[in-house]
Amino acid sequence: MSDYDVIVVGGGHNGLTCAASLAKQGLRTLVLERNRRLGGGCTTDDTIMPGYKHDLYGSSHVWIHVNPDFTPLEAELSERFGLRYVWADDHITGHPSHDGPGIVVYRDIDKTCASIAHYSERDARRYREIYDNFVDIRDGFVTSMFSPPSPPGAMASVLETTDEGLELLRDFSMSPHDFTMENFEHPVVQTFILGWATAPGIRPDQEGRGELIYIMIPAIHVFGESIPEGGSVELPNALARMVKAYGGEVLTEAPVAQFLTTNGSVDGVRLADGREFTASKAVVNGLNPKLAFPHMFDDGALDRQFLRRVENYNVGEFTIVRAHFALHEPPRYANDELSQTPFQRIYGSVDSIERQWVDIQTGVAPQDPFLWVACWTLKDPTRAPEGKHTLIMDTFVPVELASGESWDDAGEAYIWDVQLPKLAEYAPNMTEANIVASHITTGPSIERDNPCLVNGSTTGGAMKLYQSGYFRPFPGYSQYRGPLGKLYLTGPYCHPGGAISGAGTITANVILEDLGLREPDFF
Repeated sequence: MSDYDVIVVGGGHNGLTCAASLAKQGLRTLVLERNRRLGGGCTTDDTIMPGYKHDLYGSSHVWIHVNPDFTPLEAELSERFGLRYVWADDHITGHPSHDGPGIVVYRDIDKTCASIAHYSERDARRYREIYDNFVDIRDGFVTSMFSPPSPPGAMASVLETTDEGLELLRDFSMSPHDFTMENFEHPVVQTFILGWATAPGIRPDQEGRGELIYIMIPAIHVFGESIPEGGSVELPNALARMVKAYGGEVLTEAPVAQFLTTNGSVDGVRLADGREFTASKAVVNGLNPKLAFPHMFDDGALDRQFLRRVENYNVGEFTIVRAHFALHEPPRYANDELSQTPFQRIYGSVDSIERQWVDIQTGVAPQDPFLWVACWTLKDPTRAPEGKHTLIMDTFVPVELASGESWDDAGEAYIWDVQLPKLAEYAPNMTEANIVASHITTGPSIERDNPCLVNGSTTGGAMKLYQSGYFRPFPGYSQYRGPLGKLYLTGPYCHPGGAISGAGTITANVILEDLGLREPDFF
């Protein structure tokens, strides 16, 4: 007799969302996590000193509120298991500029358009047009994001039948740079739009990503933005409590060393300490493919074609250098509207965005980088002692430096000599005198903390067209079923990719359908 119905390997938020969904349906579920913390890329720790809670990786919770299968989970997580989301009711993101007041994205579309109109009335109108267009694509977007992906020609076969559809197909096929320059006229607005579109790690010249702009603009206003009170880890913590309440178990500091196979099916796992657990119905892999395959399987268990696809999997073409600061006071920007906004994206110009990606490609540490900055204590004061604040600041850098220097050695100086002075250009109080304590992380240290974040990449794998949608993670495996019987896949390496989206619900639905416990609603 098996120990469990389902075993989920990896206690990231996707694995836990999958486990919670299955446990609620009466399946006895075990979640195994190697770290002492739950959450994977959605986790929090007092990395600097007690009382200062820092999200180590993912922070902003947007896409999870788009997920229709997470909505009922969220209600129960809030009512019974201690999850409390703090919403951005007004200011969502700030975009400081040396030219004028900068742009603030508010939950309110009218206020956002007014902020853009300071620079260009035409650009404000185009922004609103994209927002208004969402009513026509919303249902299709939600379905495609939270269902097993359709073949690449499915959307085109529908859109190509009308003139309006052909125009959308053309826009969707454009690169973020080309779409931005064609649709917006003012340099500050162009920088704002292009910076936003490339923020998920999309290159500005990457064709086929124009569709992102049709999604990101309206989604932030329609669905909003939130953070869990107490840190991102409160989402996986609440999910773990739900799993246990429905009869499952969640074990931390329990690294899996081996998937156990019999006659072409996965029957369980062996931990590094020798303990074995078996599952009668499913084993779900939430680990990065580079970590799990083939290293955690017996020789010969996986066929050569599958292993070749794993070998070719692109884990990501950049890494990050991130600072966690404990502060005396939050950043003070020239525009008070920006100072009230916890989350900032700081880009100098369209040219600086393009130069940064050239630097990444050539192995050079960018000297004029964009900055991703979050002072979450502005809306969640529980994350720091009274009167104090936390700040996260990072940017994209090459995985390897052409100079041969390691980021372990170069990271500290890059923060203090490049990133912090860049932030101080926009927030003059952000000097070393405002910093109580700091903790710097780079690609190597991130991977040591969580080996699934290979090279310090937090996206689960490059978001290239050849590795997205129907091709994610590999051709033939986009439907969340693995290469062996009873083996299923979840995590950021699966569609829809790296984001806090609760996409483990998709894997759970596939398992439930295969077990005859759910009627299919996608094909």
